[in-house]
Amino acid sequence: MFDEIFYSECLHCSAVVKYRESICKGCFYKIKKVIHRCKLCGYPLNIEAEVCRNCLESNYYDKLFIPFWYTTVIKDVLKKIKFRYNLKGYRLIDELVRKNLMKMDRYDVITYVPSTLIRRFRRFVHPAEYIATILSDIYMTTCEPLLKRVRNTSYQWKLKKKERLKNVSEAFIPRKELFDLKILLVDDIITTGATLNECAKMLKGAGAKKVDCYVLSKGLF
Repeated sequence: MFDEIFYSECLHCSAVVKYRESICKGCFYKIKKVIHRCKLCGYPLNIEAEVCRNCLESNYYDKLFIPFWYTTVIKDVLKKIKFRYNLKGYRLIDELVRKNLMKMDRYDVITYVPSTLIRRFRRFVHPAEYIATILSDIYMTTCEPLLKRVRNTSYQWKLKKKERLKNVSEAFIPRKELFDLKILLVDDIITTGATLNECAKMLKGAGAKKVDCYVLSKGLF
């Protein structure tokens, strides 16, 4: 009776779903999981590999954990969360994170890529912070804001690769000393990795021993 009266719509295709659901089953099965990864750094690949091109880059983070590709359903849901005030999409993110756990190290603290004040106000809830709190609950590890964004930056998806590096350069500072800590840094999407790398650089500069990154989805550049 409740499903008939208080029905909802799929966030992706707008089909009628139960009032507790975020997307329909058809769209749920369209979500593309990352199957193959680099065994050394964790970078998503089309085939399994011992090492990859990302391993040769000058990265400050140690390892990546990325369960999904940024395509179809996830792309649509994240855009609606960020730009259309859609809070229902957070239920789907919660479900995806909890049902697709990855084997990770034990960390002293979990943190996230900070948003600008304006973007945070417009979105009500910051996706990266929300994912970090879910992981904090799952792994019973403290979630804490360790970085501060000290200047506004343009949206990374609007920029080319070299512009992205310049856009986030020195845009973050650590909030405190992090001597010898193992940290899990969280974000919702990675494309070139410029933002994550800059954040990891600041964390390592503050004394962090290890910085791994959990990102919900990997974009195609």
